[in-house]
Amino acid sequence: MNGRPSDPPDPSGGEPGTAAPQEESDRRNRPQPGAFRRLGLKIADLTRELADISALAAGSQAPLTALEPAAGAFRRMIEAWAAAPEAFSQAHMELLTRHTEIFQAMSAGEPSPEGDRDRRFSDPSWRENPFADYMRRTFLAQAAWSENLAWTAPGLSETDRRKAAFFMRQASAALSPSNLLAANPRALQALFSSEGRSISEGFERLQRDFDAGGGRIRPEQSDPEAFRPGVNIAATPGEVVLRNDLIELIRYHASTETVVSTPILIFPPWINKFYILDLTPENSLVAWLRDQGFTVYIISWKPADETTRRFDWDDYLRLGARTALSHVAAAHAAPPHAVGYCMGGALLSVMAARLAQEGRTEDRPASLTLLAAQTDFSDPGDLSLFADEAALRASEDLIAASGGIMPGEAMAEAFNLLRPEDLIWRFVEERYLLGQPPEPFDLLHWNSDQADLPGPLHMTSLRELYGANALAQGTFPAEGTRVGLEEIDAPVFLHAARKDHISPFPSVYRTLHLLKTEATFLLADSGHIAGVVNPPSSGKYRYWLNPEQPATAELWLDGAQERPGSWWPVWSAWLMERSGPQTAPPARIEGARAAPGDYVLIPLPDPARRSRG
Repeated sequence: MNGRPSDPPDPSGGEPGTAAPQEESDRRNRPQPGAFRRLGLKIADLTRELADISALAAGSQAPLTALEPAAGAFRRMIEAWAAAPEAFSQAHMELLTRHTEIFQAMSAGEPSPEGDRDRRFSDPSWRENPFADYMRRTFLAQAAWSENLAWTAPGLSETDRRKAAFFMRQASAALSPSNLLAANPRALQALFSSEGRSISEGFERLQRDFDAGGGRIRPEQSDPEAFRPGVNIAATPGEVVLRNDLIELIRYHASTETVVSTPILIFPPWINKFYILDLTPENSLVAWLRDQGFTVYIISWKPADETTRRFDWDDYLRLGARTALSHVAAAHAAPPHAVGYCMGGALLSVMAARLAQEGRTEDRPASLTLLAAQTDFSDPGDLSLFADEAALRASEDLIAASGGIMPGEAMAEAFNLLRPEDLIWRFVEERYLLGQPPEPFDLLHWNSDQADLPGPLHMTSLRELYGANALAQGTFPAEGTRVGLEEIDAPVFLHAARKDHISPFPSVYRTLHLLKTEATFLLADSGHIAGVVNPPSSGKYRYWLNPEQPATAELWLDGAQERPGSWWPVWSAWLMERSGPQTAPPARIEGARAAPGDYVLIPLPDPARRSRG
């Protein structure tokens, strides 16, 4: 009973209603009568549609805050090279040498390891088509040469070099042949095998994304219907134990008969939603900690609105960090292990320093764990581009135009620009040139679930942390005084990720030499997210340990011992050594709102409504 009783038996012996596999494959791939004519007409229609959409997009795209100062630095780079014609002539000869080496390598039949490693060009069609192979090789050579122009321009400041290099990377990422239908062999294969359906569906998706973005084209990174908080993401059982205008404090239900008496309180970043540490069950850090016998709390930050749009760091300290810490310490009659991820780690550091200043022992954390969190911002990588005066003015203008709020979509654009090949143009190719629908991916779903930020909070972060490096200098303004890390007296576990482009490993390592307390440093593999979210069950990645604490991150790594797998068990053992005895789990609260609470469900305002004010 397969629901199709009228299907005749297949002569090849296969299932009813199916052709022999090879016959079916040949039939699908063979152009049908009139296919090329239909395809030509369709391409003509689609080209007109694309021109219309592109014209609309060009007229409505607001300038990105990072690209304005970067474009200025690019112009200064051009002027610098124009003033040094002999040096530029030498640089041009280097480019010609690179092209000559490409011809020689292709003539000798040598592969392109660099091209094969690049996600954009790793599909076999790029290797199998000589013209496509030549395009990818020359593009990669040109892109590397162009960025090197920025780093070697005579007479430019280091700041302008970084900005110009950033601009070059954005331009190169946009001009990649993988983004062009006529130059992308993978897209052309899909175009002809589907008789234009791939590009037709891609353009339809492009129009929908343009309409949904209020004039900005944002390709979907993950299937937006695949995950629902509380169902299959952010689904670890728990309850909201405290709520105010800024936070919901969630406590997760125990999964063990007894728990250690020292709980864990997690401060996630306020960019996007808290569930980066509670993704799907197999990728949930809070669920794993719960299963080790800890009582776990986490803060869910409320996206900025009319009530909170004027909040600054002092409000986040008072209503967020202090309130949560006091509640957990009182509920367990013991100070918790406090954990801060990314900007949550900076907030935790400021609070711990303030508590030490006040001399209050009852509310201090039992320990601090800083996950991929910078406290020394002297070299924060490309994020420094958002903290120069031109970028700060652009951010202030955007916040003013948005009613005092830093729009979540603007923050998403800024972070996507740090990895444009992976977080922008990859999806342009997949959605619009290949016509592929987005697939479920919990991490990319979180990455697309942005939250609005209070303008004052965001500007203080840019000016005081990224601009003035105030926390490392001991001058960060908090609650009417100045604080620095040297005042922290709790033991600290420092985590960094080797490939982190948001909190670079060398920058995080500098925290060791700002602290006066006991500190342990661990380096994980991978980047800002996967370097943190790496459950032992995945069997992926590696980490490094070194009990010595030399002057630089490079020296530390030279003497470090590499170990395979997840770093989570090492951290859990460190916490256990500093935890109290076993006790009964906390009783559940009658009538409490179930995790993940309400704040995590607040979406971004509709772009059209936001633009109307």
